[in-house]
Parts: sequence; C-alpha cells; structure tokens
Amino acid sequence: MEGIILTFVFLGLALFVLTPRKTIGATISALSFTGYFYLVGVNSWIPVALFTVGLLLIVLEVFIPDFGLVGISGILSIVLGLYWTLGDLTQTIQDLSIAIVITAAMVVYLIRRGYSLTNVNKLVLQSTDPGSKANDSVKSPDHPIKPGLRGIAQTPLRPSGKVTFGDNSPYFDVISSEGHISRGTPIEVEKVSATKIVVRRQRSLTF
Repeated sequence: MEGIILTFVFLGLALFVLTPRKTIGATISALSFTGYFYLVGVNSWIPVALFTVGLLLIVLEVFIPDFGLVGISGILSIVLGLYWTLGDLTQTIQDLSIAIVITAAMVVYLIRRGYSLTNVNKLVLQSTDPGSKANDSVKSPDHPIKPGLRGIAQTPLRPSGKVTFGDNSPYFDVISSEGHISRGTPIEVEKVSATKIVVRRQRSLTF
C-alpha cells in the first residue's frame, strides 16, 4: 500500500515537471507525500527533510542540464530518507522500484503525447495560417522555423533542450526524435507544430 502511495508522489512530480497542470501535479504529490509518511509512521523530521530535499534536487536536475551530481545527490537523499523511515533496505528498494517503474511508464506516455519541458518553458510559438503547406512551420520574430532548417544543440537534448539556428538566432526549445543528443551536435528540424519543434541529428547531404 505504501509503495502505491509513494508512486503517486512521483507521478504528481512528473505532471508538475512535464505538463502545464502544475497545480494538479503539486497537489497530488503533496497529498501523497503526507499520506505516505503518515501511514509508515515517522518519529523524526529528518527522513521527511531528506526526502523533500531529494525531490527538490531531482526537479533542479531536470531544469538545469549537465548538473548530474545534483540528480545523483537527490536520488541518494530520497533513498536515505526512505531507509531511515522504514529501517528495512529490502522494503525501501521494493517501494522505490514500484514507484520508478510506474512513473517511468507515465513519463514515456506523456512524452509520446507531446508533453516535455518544451511545453513548460515560456517560449511562445505561433503557427502559420491553418490549412496551408506552411502549417508545418513555426514563426518566431525574424526566425521562421521549418523542416530542414539546420542549427546547433546549445544544451544536451534529453530529449528536450535548447538549440540555435545561425549566429544571431535566439534559443529555441526543441524535442529530439532520436533520444539523447549531446551539446554542440549539429541538428536539423524534422517537423514542427504550433507547440513544439522536433529535431534530429543532421543528415549528410547526398547528390
């Protein structure tokens, strides 16, 4: 039972990070967090603090690329907080495993539905006139984006991140269709819509 409640802590966190439904995600996560520690019985505030810090570090890792140490510290903090609460390493691993597997499935589902950090960021993308062929492009001030446009990954794409198209280009939030793409990799636009830009590694030109 506790493992299922713990799962909802992470599911709420996934909704908070990947979708615009931040209030719903935060509420689910907070209520589940409270319910979990209430059910297992907590005699000290230390494990609660460790778990909370761990969650915050993981969120920070998601929003700030290349801070691997922060994410690892967050995971260790969560594990330590749960172990401190349960006093049983096997139960700790079991509860976390259930939560991670179900949350991972949820994250994959959300990404396939088009949700990612790209949707969360403040970049405003305007689509062209519906019904025309230009419907496959996205407009930004002085920088029309369309399939085939080439640029450079300015952050790791995991699968979302930031790229630029040309020397004076602003940063654009994109999603990689090929999974992880390292920073500095040449990319090209694969497809676009009103809400997202999908990119891939540049293909060699053939004649």
